[in-house]
Amino acid sequence: MSERLFLEDVGKLYSDSSLGNARAWEVRHLRKDPSLPPLIYVVESEIGQQFLLGREICGRRKFNMIRYIAKAMVELFLERLKSRDFSQYLILRGAYPFDLQYAMGATPPYDVFLLPTAFIKLQRVLNREGTGWEVQAQNLIGEYRGEAWLIPDTAIASGSTIAFFLEQGFQRHLPKQVYVFTACGSLEGIQRIYRECKKAGVELIPVFSQCLFEVSKTGNLPGLPLTDLSVRSPGSITTRTFFEEASQRYQGTRLCCVGDIGESLEEPLKYSVHTLWEMQILGMDPAKEDWDRWTINVHDEAFQKRVMEFNPALFAYFKGAWGKG
Repeated sequence: MSERLFLEDVGKLYSDSSLGNARAWEVRHLRKDPSLPPLIYVVESEIGQQFLLGREICGRRKFNMIRYIAKAMVELFLERLKSRDFSQYLILRGAYPFDLQYAMGATPPYDVFLLPTAFIKLQRVLNREGTGWEVQAQNLIGEYRGEAWLIPDTAIASGSTIAFFLEQGFQRHLPKQVYVFTACGSLEGIQRIYRECKKAGVELIPVFSQCLFEVSKTGNLPGLPLTDLSVRSPGSITTRTFFEEASQRYQGTRLCCVGDIGESLEEPLKYSVHTLWEMQILGMDPAKEDWDRWTINVHDEAFQKRVMEFNPALFAYFKGAWGKG
């Protein structure tokens, strides 16, 4: 087994910001792997850390955190993002919290003009193996334009949605650069996206938040795609300090740092039940969890009834920590 790499081993500091104690790392020629872009950025910020350590957070709180991550990222790249012919592409519905429109508001000329933005709706189906998603079709509201494309996406696991969009979009307009911003992204996803850019001769500049994730080789929840993004995965790369913080927060398990993003925003109760299920499967100790940090009130009888209806064994696992034992 190869030795774990940390961000301090593979990157160097690129810029600092006073906003949210953020700083950017520049990673060049990671592992000398030609399947990865030669340049990758990782933004380390207080809000980015809170997001990845906050699996219990959902709904409006999580939505706002994603917006603040976008703001921190853009501020660190103001110089690169000035005086460029940009267009933003939002792949719905997962990307809409990461809309860069507000974040770009301090960057001329977007302090006066709106950032040109198009919206993409993709049709996805689960592959035959049940391990990932395949994209079959897309609808675009807007137009393909600009010398540089900005593609924010809250979470990138397989990279299939962005790769499909680029494959289709490059046939209609070819930009010089593509910036991909993500609050929780995987190297496997970027590899897939990079293949499309490389074929078309377009420069890809990925901007990650806090960690270069490796997609878990074993799914945590049965019957669901293998899209778990854990700091504990052997190939995930972050700072030594954050690795220790995440290991402590998730009790040394490979709990996915974000779960299902769409579900966490739009179905907080269902998301919270699934989070409990994953904690149970991985053997996390309920007595060590800070239940006051949870967005959902786990002591609420209606929520506990929902957990019981989902799986009585799941309720039994946590009821002692909730004062029901």
